[in-house]
Amino acid sequence: MLGTKSYDNFLDDYIKAGQPSSSPKLLAHLANSASHQIRLRVAENPGAPCKVLELLANDQHPDVRIAVGTNSVTPYRLRCQLADDKDANVRLGLAESINSPPELIDKLTEDPNPYVSCMAKQTKEIIVSSKTLNQPNCSVSQHFVRWLNKGGTNQPQLSYA
Repeated sequence: MLGTKSYDNFLDDYIKAGQPSSSPKLLAHLANSASHQIRLRVAENPGAPCKVLELLANDQHPDVRIAVGTNSVTPYRLRCQLADDKDANVRLGLAESINSPPELIDKLTEDPNPYVSCMAKQTKEIIVSSKTLNQPNCSVSQHFVRWLNKGGTNQPQLSYA
């Protein structure tokens, strides 16, 4: 278990790793942390320099690589590298991110892993439908449903609200 001082240091580094205002020098230092949670926070940080993201794109922990791949400032070439990652979870993370470039989503629809390819297809549908919803002559309706117990029976019924 972490001691109080160690936990305080961890928490302080964790917070700094996620702050976009942290200096590139500090983020580079934190990117070499023994803690994958701190490296992950650096990888998510939109203020992370490209060199730091390049380092973290090769991190041993898949969650760190996913965070690099879904960071909006990650260069396209690094995202392409991660779309070929040996770990299917990394490719799945990119496939489910609506912020992944469309070309990358297209590539992932052909992934040999069925979970990755299916998720990429679903993400592509979401992206296409969101573009359709932003058209000026398009209207959206939402239906809300709930389960009701009517008449004291134990049989719930579906009701539209």
